[in-house]
Amino acid sequence: MKKAYDLDGKPLLVLNGLSCTFYQDESISIVGASGVGKTTLLHLIGTLDKPTEGTILHFDKDVFAWPDRRLSTFRNREIGFVFQFHHLLPEFNCLENVMMPCLLAGQPYKEASDRARQLLDYLGLGGKEELNVKKLSGGEQQRVALARALVRNPRLILADEPTGNLDEKSGQKVAQLLFEIRQEVKAALIIVTHNLSLASMTDRCIGLKAGRAHEISREGLAEFVMDEAA
Repeated sequence: MKKAYDLDGKPLLVLNGLSCTFYQDESISIVGASGVGKTTLLHLIGTLDKPTEGTILHFDKDVFAWPDRRLSTFRNREIGFVFQFHHLLPEFNCLENVMMPCLLAGQPYKEASDRARQLLDYLGLGGKEELNVKKLSGGEQQRVALARALVRNPRLILADEPTGNLDEKSGQKVAQLLFEIRQEVKAALIIVTHNLSLASMTDRCIGLKAGRAHEISREGLAEFVMDEAA
């Protein structure tokens, strides 16, 4: 697979000849130097962007061959996103933010509300459902974002630096919850991270270098990252 962007009329090749496989029952971390294409790869996997060349299969289906509406429905139903900067809707409260994917999919309000409340309670935010998200701490906002990602019971969870904007204690809590709830909903988990501690918690580590994917052992993780930073 290749991914290039137009830069002043010239192609900027970010991913080149990349090939990798992810499985339903595993967690994977993606590591590498800044600018190597980690977030680009995550966006391609999440169908937020299309490859310049090559194919991306989800559950053996070429999803980019589908019409846009079907692809959007698939993304809403099967993929949950957790971003570093939350992307919560500041004009809504916690419950409304978590419910949003359900309401967009046409799910009945009570059903969506019950599921959102269940998740918020599980993530330690019971009693804060009606609070505006602007009144929450960074760690609490990230937990709301995690609940929103999981509210549709996706088969795939994509997390882009989910602890990168948090202090160490909050980051550890969010990471722990991410792995716990991923087991509960039986979803595959793919995390882009610079956090070696978080990366070492996953079943597999994939390093990006020169536009390609490389399998890395836990023992070789620190060395790979140090080499890339040099």
